[in-house]
Amino acid sequence: MEKEGVVSLWLGNMESQDFLEDYFSIKYTDDGDSIPSPFIKEFYICMYDIDEDFIEKEFYLERSDNLEALLAGCSYEEVVIPQMKRLASNILEMKYNTIIMIYNYEYSGEITNKNENLYTMRYIGTVSYK
Repeated sequence: MEKEGVVSLWLGNMESQDFLEDYFSIKYTDDGDSIPSPFIKEFYICMYDIDEDFIEKEFYLERSDNLEALLAGCSYEEVVIPQMKRLASNILEMKYNTIIMIYNYEYSGEITNKNENLYTMRYIGTVSYK
């Protein structure tokens, strides 16, 4: 649900930057109608609740189990990183190479994990950034 001042975080593993872009990109029909991305469909996110200008996604060549390292450089990092470390410890239970952060969106947590052959995604939580 759209909510000002919060950010929702997913961590995952993807095979490449291109795969991440395809997984997250919204496509359009010839008539201009939008087609939700696989990410949006799998996590039951309403496309109209998110703004593409407030999404950060990153793919790293090296996997890491250090949450602070994965989130370094994100918007509002001085607020977001300490709060996310309270939700999930700084040293994670597994290594990840992909982050997706949606600002001004509070995810319901309905789907927490998605494990497919080519990728995995895990919802970590939502925190305030203001």
